[in-house]
Amino acid sequence: MAQLPPRKNPTPTRISKQHLTPLQTLLQMGFTKHRAEKALAATGNRGVQIASDWLLAHVNDSSLDEINPREYILYACPIGPFLHQLEEFWNKSRMVCGWNGAHNYVPHITLVSFFKAPDESSLQLSKALKQVVDMSGTLLDRPLKLEPYISQNFMGFFVAEDDANYLKRLSLQYVKEVSNSTISLEPHVKSLHLTLAYQFPQSQFNALKNLVESLDASCASNWELRLYSRDPQLATKQVHKVVYPHSPHEIDELELRIGDYIYLDTDAVENSCDGWVEGISWLTGSSGHLPVNYTERTAESDAWTLHRVIQLSKSTTPSLTSAEEVDIVDGRSISIERDERHRDLHEQSQTQELIGGCSSFKEDSESSVDKYLRETLQPCLDLTLMQKVNNHNKTHNKDHLSQSQQIVILSQQNNLQNTNSFELSSLQVMDMPIKSNDMEIMVEPIGVAAPSADDTLSMDSERSQEVASLGPTTPSNRRRVYIMRHGERVDFTFGTWIPYCFDEFSNYVRKDLNMPKSLPKRQRCPDGWQNDSPLTNIGLYQAKLTGEALFESKVRIDHVYCSPAYRCVQTCISTLEGMQSRQKFKVKLEPGLFEWMAWYPDGVPDWLSKSELLDADYDVDINYQPLISANELNDCIKETTEEFYTRNYEIIRKIIETTSGNILVVAHATTLDTCTRQLVGGAPRSTNELRQVIHKIPYCSLGTIEEIDGSGVWKLVEPECLPVTHSKNPRFEWNALNAT
Repeated sequence: MAQLPPRKNPTPTRISKQHLTPLQTLLQMGFTKHRAEKALAATGNRGVQIASDWLLAHVNDSSLDEINPREYILYACPIGPFLHQLEEFWNKSRMVCGWNGAHNYVPHITLVSFFKAPDESSLQLSKALKQVVDMSGTLLDRPLKLEPYISQNFMGFFVAEDDANYLKRLSLQYVKEVSNSTISLEPHVKSLHLTLAYQFPQSQFNALKNLVESLDASCASNWELRLYSRDPQLATKQVHKVVYPHSPHEIDELELRIGDYIYLDTDAVENSCDGWVEGISWLTGSSGHLPVNYTERTAESDAWTLHRVIQLSKSTTPSLTSAEEVDIVDGRSISIERDERHRDLHEQSQTQELIGGCSSFKEDSESSVDKYLRETLQPCLDLTLMQKVNNHNKTHNKDHLSQSQQIVILSQQNNLQNTNSFELSSLQVMDMPIKSNDMEIMVEPIGVAAPSADDTLSMDSERSQEVASLGPTTPSNRRRVYIMRHGERVDFTFGTWIPYCFDEFSNYVRKDLNMPKSLPKRQRCPDGWQNDSPLTNIGLYQAKLTGEALFESKVRIDHVYCSPAYRCVQTCISTLEGMQSRQKFKVKLEPGLFEWMAWYPDGVPDWLSKSELLDADYDVDINYQPLISANELNDCIKETTEEFYTRNYEIIRKIIETTSGNILVVAHATTLDTCTRQLVGGAPRSTNELRQVIHKIPYCSLGTIEEIDGSGVWKLVEPECLPVTHSKNPRFEWNALNAT
């Protein structure tokens, strides 16, 4: 057998995939260096899987390619019994005295104030923290001595001098380790302190003082160092957590998912006239309008990235792992199932490599961070991937991911040895239905019930009913058309109400005084109410007030038309009651007045039938033949914004042509514009323009158009009655009075 000769010029061996750094792997997957480094920094350098998930979730983030270094901060945080005291104090002070500046952060002592660092330095900042503690050679073996301090504008604990010097030495050494030409930072050299309350009204001083004096700092023996970071663009915004899910019905709305955080401008929240504000999603970086009452303010630090935790006290267990199998990640508790914890143990060595071998991170605490991030990112990835696959031909020039690139990414991710990998195979991506490129908006994510357009924007419609003659017509004696939006609706006010208001036998149970006492019988109950919400009692009163104002203004109505949506029918009848004309008209239900069908991809909602409405004592015209039937409306599911405007315009034009005298139309927020825009000589608006308009149309808004001297030319005029304005009234929890 011939002898194999030695090679003088061997081909360089390719680097094995298992020896690639996370950054190298992301670059091989097709991500740009800037995006890869940004994703790794934003996810705390926890590996390729989480970083690639983050990038997919942020595919529509307009700031993804901006060069904006993250801001980092170093805290000493209490754990154990003292932390439990502080958390109870936080809850009580917020319940009794309201929000103050201290509620914006986890309990902490600031060691290094916020400093900026480029994304490529993120891992080094984390490693340096471990090195500093190792070099110090000493850990705390007793409680930190904390001295209480109370003044008219600040309450907290100051660290005694000896303990403060120990913490300052750590922060000074950390500054020396990480300072360079691109990173500039300074230790917190002023008196070290743990803030309990500041920026509070003077009227709350005594209540806060009593709560502070009840704290026992003698048990403050367990501490750890925590390195956090945040996106500097969001540093000045309030952070709200999502408490109710919301599916967008217009292109500028933001989808709300449980587990997400939303960044909001304080001024926008305080000055919103309709309860809607523009916000930015923590999960996806996308922005859009959302109902504020679907969220709840929370600590800003809840939405920060936690990079490293280092134990400072002897014989303590880091807060990210506990005997109760509860992990704390960014200030939130995450339950870990026992079998999942055992399954994840083998990730310890790989994870510690990625974060620099930090001994204070137990394997299950680190994998719980990964697990939590994956579970939280998964829902938004479903939508993001769909949007990307549907629109990749439109966006490839903007350096977004193409469909094939996503398939490669997901395929490579499945080859990574991560047991908690996000399970989306390339086959699943390829099997996703592709949305036609001519659609103007992504109406609904997969697996979610069809949105009720009425749910979100002022889409609640009012019923168009004919109001009886009430004296002389308008002062000018010219023909007028009154178009009204419906009143306040139950689902927008209470969120997901159906599971809580119907028992196992589908019987309705009232849960709030603002909810209706009873509901009419319908064939599909309670599912039929999902996209056909009733009014609240306040909504009924809003409509009646408007009717009374029209009556007092001696407005004459000769015909009443209404959208078939139940909220509109209720509004219409209550308006007629206010006008003392309920018995004088039979309301004509016109499906053609319904909202934009692009918001209803599953077709028209299951409205109450005419017989069901009659049984519920709503006097509708059973002989009226609609201009567009419900079946014909189903053919409009893919109508564009312009086609929607044209549909509503043609309906109102035909109604005007086939009647004489004044007309009342009760429908939706959009109706005030779509039924009048072309009638007064304007062109249909774009989707964005429509959105801007309807955000300014609150419940029971009344638009009026007037014909000029019988010429067939119409103009917008000021309504005869005043608008309805009132403040929000949050739900009262009686047990708040039990707070000590």
